[in-house]
Amino acid sequence: MSAIHKMFVFLVITITCQTVVAADYRIEITNLTHKIEFTPRIVIAHVPVSFFAAGDNLNDTSSGLLDGQINNALTEIAEAGNLGPMMAILDQESIQNFVSYTVGSGLLGGGKKQTVELLNVNETLSRISLFAMLLPTNDGFIALNNAVLPQTGNVQYYLNAYDAGTETNTESCADIPGPLCGGTAQSPNDMGEGFVHIHRGIRGLNPEEINPAEYDWKNPVAIVTISRIH
Repeated sequence: MSAIHKMFVFLVITITCQTVVAADYRIEITNLTHKIEFTPRIVIAHVPVSFFAAGDNLNDTSSGLLDGQINNALTEIAEAGNLGPMMAILDQESIQNFVSYTVGSGLLGGGKKQTVELLNVNETLSRISLFAMLLPTNDGFIALNNAVLPQTGNVQYYLNAYDAGTETNTESCADIPGPLCGGTAQSPNDMGEGFVHIHRGIRGLNPEEINPAEYDWKNPVAIVTISRIH
C-alpha cells in the first residue's frame, strides 16, 4: 500500500469516527397528581416517528405503526402497565438501530419524582417518547410522544393523561390492576370507546372503591425534564 493510499485510508477512518456522535441524557419524571400512581415508565429515544395520535383506534392491531404492533403494545401499557410487548418490539434486530430505551422501575406515587438516564444515544435518535399506565384507571396512560431531544441544556414537557379507548371506564376494582384494586388487568371482550382521547378523570362511578375526592386529577399529570449531560 502506497503512502498516499495509507493516508487516504487514515483520513476516511478519522472522518468516520468524528461523525459518529453520541449523547447522554438525564430524564426526570415528576408525578403531579395527588394519589394516582404511574406504573414503570419506558423512555425511548428514537428517530422521528409518532407512536400514536388522538383519535387512533388502538383496538386495531392490523394497521398503524409497524402493522399494528405498536397499537397492541400501547394497549398492554394502558390496560395492564405491561411493558413487555413494547420492549420486545424495540429489541427486534430490524428496530434496534433506530431506538435506545430505558425503564424506570417501580410505581411512582403522587408528588414523587424519579430520574433515569439514557446513555450513548446516537445523534440520529433526535426524538423521545415516554409511556406508563395510570393507577387506578381502566386504560389511562401518560404519554410523551415524539418530542424533541435537546441538543444542549435541558427542556421540560408537561404530560396529559390519555384514555386508550380500549376498555370501558367502569372504575370498578374488579377491572383494574394495581395495589389499590388488584383486579383483572385486561378486558379482551371490551373494546371501550374505540379511540384515544384525553382522559376524563375519576368520575365517581364506584366512589366506595375509588373516591374521586382522592383520586381525580386535572391535566397535566406529569412533568418530564430532559437534560443533555454529555
